[in-house]
Amino acid sequence: MGNVNSLPNKIDELSALNNQRIYRESSLFIFTETWLNHLVPDANVDLLGFTAVRADRDTKASGKSKGGGLIIQSHVVRDLELLAVSLRPYYLPREFSHVITVCVYIPPRADAATSCEKIHSVTARLQTQHPEAFMIISGDFNHATLDSTLAVFNQVVDCPTRNNRTIDLLYVNVRDAYRIDSPPPTGEV
Repeated sequence: MGNVNSLPNKIDELSALNNQRIYRESSLFIFTETWLNHLVPDANVDLLGFTAVRADRDTKASGKSKGGGLIIQSHVVRDLELLAVSLRPYYLPREFSHVITVCVYIPPRADAATSCEKIHSVTARLQTQHPEAFMIISGDFNHATLDSTLAVFNQVVDCPTRNNRTIDLLYVNVRDAYRIDSPPPTGEV
């Protein structure tokens, strides 16, 4: 997962990293702040061996013209951008039917309570429909957390993700199911 602050200018670096074992064996990449729009074709942000699912910022719905955007059901309102995808990776323990990943972007000026309630609503619906799924909720939360909204989920990021703040979070519905490695920020190697 990563907050890329513009994906097109980092795609060459990400393609090169795809040759490293930790990246090559990954089933999913989650990026926030892609800054993509309808003028950027999928071919400009494709990674070999992966299928991109995009949710570019809708400037009319979000009220913002710059930043934002997700790539991995899409839901955009003023206080939240949300994209959910279901997949069945090759390496998946038998106790899980599949993986559902929810990628979110909560703008800095968004109402945190409204954003978290919408994430809760979507997540509860997905859990009801798919009780055996492993769930990941990841993204740029800025000033919000799901600690009280989805208390059964475990937040696993324990290092700063933007300067000295931890705003890019990752929640999972299974304790100790995810390990954080903190490589250098993309575009700053």
